[in-house]
Amino acid sequence: MDGQKPAIAPQLERARKRRRRTMACTQCRSRKLRCDREYPTCGRCLKSRTPTKCTYEDGFLWQRPTTLAASSFADRESTLPKPRADHTPAHTPPDSVIGTKSAREPLVPTSISDPAPYPALSPFDGSSHCRGRPPGKERRDCFLETVLGAPKAAVNQEPYVNTGLLQRPKRTAPGPNISFASRADDEDANEAEDDGALSPSHQLDLSPRIMMRGRETKTRFSGSGIYANLVGHFPDIRSFAEEIKLANPILSQLRPDLERVRRGLWKRKPLNEPFPEPTTASLIDLLPSRDVVDELIGLYLTYIEPTHRILHIPSFLRELDEFWLQMDNPNMVSPVFSVQLLLVLACAWNLADVASLQEKNTDELKCYTALEWVLHAEKWLKSTPIKRPEIAALRLSILLIVAQNCHGMKRSQAWLTMGTLVKQAMMAGYHRDPSQYSRISVFNKEMRRRIWMTIVELDLQIAIDRGMPPSVQSSDYDTFPPLNVNDDELHENSTEALESRPLSEVTDASFQIVLGRSLPLRLKACSLMHSPRISCRYKEILRLDWEVNRQLSRIPAWMTPDASDLVTQHKVALWKALIETKLAQSLLSIHTPFAVEARRESLFAPSARSRLDAATMILSTQRRLHETSRPLSLCMLGEWTLQAYISLCQLLHTTDSPNSKYLPSFSFETPAALRLPLLISNVDRSSYPSSSTFLLHTVPGLPDSLLSLVETALLSLEGRFLLVVKGAKDYFFLSTIVALVKAKLWPAQAIMYKQQVVERVLSFAHTLFSRHATCEHLGDPGMGSFKNNQVAAFTATPGMPPVLPSDLNGMFPPTDLGVPSGDFDPFLDVFDWEDLTGIALGN
Repeated sequence: MDGQKPAIAPQLERARKRRRRTMACTQCRSRKLRCDREYPTCGRCLKSRTPTKCTYEDGFLWQRPTTLAASSFADRESTLPKPRADHTPAHTPPDSVIGTKSAREPLVPTSISDPAPYPALSPFDGSSHCRGRPPGKERRDCFLETVLGAPKAAVNQEPYVNTGLLQRPKRTAPGPNISFASRADDEDANEAEDDGALSPSHQLDLSPRIMMRGRETKTRFSGSGIYANLVGHFPDIRSFAEEIKLANPILSQLRPDLERVRRGLWKRKPLNEPFPEPTTASLIDLLPSRDVVDELIGLYLTYIEPTHRILHIPSFLRELDEFWLQMDNPNMVSPVFSVQLLLVLACAWNLADVASLQEKNTDELKCYTALEWVLHAEKWLKSTPIKRPEIAALRLSILLIVAQNCHGMKRSQAWLTMGTLVKQAMMAGYHRDPSQYSRISVFNKEMRRRIWMTIVELDLQIAIDRGMPPSVQSSDYDTFPPLNVNDDELHENSTEALESRPLSEVTDASFQIVLGRSLPLRLKACSLMHSPRISCRYKEILRLDWEVNRQLSRIPAWMTPDASDLVTQHKVALWKALIETKLAQSLLSIHTPFAVEARRESLFAPSARSRLDAATMILSTQRRLHETSRPLSLCMLGEWTLQAYISLCQLLHTTDSPNSKYLPSFSFETPAALRLPLLISNVDRSSYPSSSTFLLHTVPGLPDSLLSLVETALLSLEGRFLLVVKGAKDYFFLSTIVALVKAKLWPAQAIMYKQQVVERVLSFAHTLFSRHATCEHLGDPGMGSFKNNQVAAFTATPGMPPVLPSDLNGMFPPTDLGVPSGDFDPFLDVFDWEDLTGIALGN
């Protein structure tokens, strides 16, 4: 063929054979084993002693063996007993954040212990705007249904962990040369997998609990950081509160005054009273006498500035001296420094004794003097355009946020304000280390580092308190930490960089530097735990726990050489306590979602123990400083105190009543030398199984000691709530929670504990009214029913039902206040339980 190769005919493409769907149950299909397709349990699953895991797709009716008649299939389905509720797959709830599965996809369990089977659909539908509401039900009772779907139960309706989304590693066949011990380990691991047990290497997918208030498009979201998200773990709190209300009619009679206390006595004035635009002259007129200013500045420099590095202390004191010389001529005074001075005084106001301040001041100091300082400074900042924020503007913004937090003002707006402040600082380049810029002096480089570290720390703290992610991560900035030097070593005309002192040496920057060493770790933990989905392995949580505890062990043992220097001793004590508490709060954040599931999943037992340790550490530190001095106690209070308080109460509330013979053994008043022998001698390790509540059952007197910490923290919180704008509602609720826990632990004394709630509520309200008895902002009614100490007549003997006097003149509210009758529920109304126990908890 002339040397030519024969033409090759084109090969026809072979049609790809369609793979037939394997007809098997989900267990046999995942393990690639032959299935006899018996219903409801195949032979293999029955033989492996895991019949409850044998499930089929909803298309199984088309796949069942032809030897099984349809009638017999239906008869068998109707006659067989129902599987246990805790081992049956469940549909995703209508208000779950997990998307609805397709009709052809297999159902997956939605909790660690596989919740109840196919729950009945609720008559309420999220898209029907409370459709099917029973007659007489109020509209406000279902205000969330248009936002989050059908209402849930108060607790444990939607667990944290969705095991249907767990990514488990596939098992590989053992090799021929594997030892017997290795084969035994593999068999144990396979058995654990067959039993559905989790291991630290399993991939978890969690959705943290959230709180959403409002309706339609007008809602407010709060993440898992706020303590109110743990309210759902007290499902009996409403009935307990109703019992208190029914046994104490005085709450109905004092309802108008309790409502004023709950909403805050400053609601009308000065918070909602208009005032003109501040000027330099008006700002100067707000200042008290120089003696009062000096005392408040001393408190600020001792307790607040070392933990929030905002000012350069020598420069601030020098400007203060110049201010006193020029204050008679407002045109010569800087308005920026005037606002800065007012905010500094406002930050320290609650730490001082008002009676002592009044003796040093010629004019009368009003109860809301510090609030006026904050309001005027805030209005001046809003009315002053700042195109390019310099360090003075950043200082004023930080001081304003700190002052508002000290007085409990605009807490819901703090996260937004901090986000704006972080972006302003980043636009000014504070997130990049200034060492590469030659036009910035040595002094300003160091001040920029201090300001940036303060901004990031404050943003992180507010994010944790609000349950939101932080605005920045450690990868978003490269600014170096400040130098460990005193302020008097840093001068504005310095040309050479200073040498940092050892961390063991106490300086003005020691607290910020030591706390900043754990900043990347705490930022990572906050971002992980406050994301919409917490996707991680449990061993990563244990790794975070190890790293946080490592930071706790690295806190320097600062020593004060002069034993008579109480100021330095208080500062060092506060530094250590705050560093320990902030790290313990991170432990609470990373362990709480797992600790609440520890009773159902043994893998999370370390989280339950770590949460107990962290909460105990926070409240023990608070107790120690509470017994030391009032300013130290007030500086230590924060959202972490409420989180630790609720965490211990929730742990005690979910624990069965311990044996009464252990309860009075010892408390924290017992000498430390005798505490350990008592613990060892009284522990009966065979009485209770090893679980997260083992210590509560076996350690003698531990519930008593924990409740002692809780009640001491309540005393500290009471002192703060009497000073801030709002706080009575939180105090009322916390008092009720601890009484509920004590009533569950010791039911025989439940009447006394309920009476203690009423006594605390009335005492708190009476104390608050007494402090403002002559204040004009209370209006004409003044103290109302609390005047002349008439409330004391309603205090019953502890352990006895309250006895109402026959003469109630002056105790009932006037008839023109619009107080309803009949089904009036004053206790639940005053405590605003809709905000606390009527919330919708995310899965």
